[in-house]
Amino acid sequence: MDLSPLSHPSTLKIFLYAKSCYPKDFGVREAKRKLEFHSISNVAWHLNKLEEAGLVEKLPSNRYKLLETSLKIKELEVPVTLTAQLIRDEIIPKKVFLLSFMVTATLATIIVAFFNPLIAALNGIFLLIINCIFYLEEYISTKKQLSFYKWKEKKRD
Repeated sequence: MDLSPLSHPSTLKIFLYAKSCYPKDFGVREAKRKLEFHSISNVAWHLNKLEEAGLVEKLPSNRYKLLETSLKIKELEVPVTLTAQLIRDEIIPKKVFLLSFMVTATLATIIVAFFNPLIAALNGIFLLIINCIFYLEEYISTKKQLSFYKWKEKKRD
């Protein structure tokens, strides 16, 4: 089974939609409407890529259905933008930058602990707070990017 088409965010979004519809089939217009795509041809193109990869099948009624073998997929590589720092013309992932900061600060805290335990304890608390802020920021950024793959069901009155 070829999972390479799932590296495109829109194809992955349509695949996840097809998975949520299983065992029912769905049409191109329905997918366009539910996933809020701008063009039917765009949805059809991505569905064609999924069909070529053996993840969905096109029915004689021109509707699509997820193949049962696609249900076995439990792990995906989700395309998420990586934040990076530019340092001396080198692109360094933000996580590496933060890790180097944390290691340096932790070593400084250990050294200071030999001379003044109170300052070391305060420094440790400060580092813990900063670390929580950094990881919370990373979590929010990733969560925001992953929200692209969800769609809202419109309530009918």
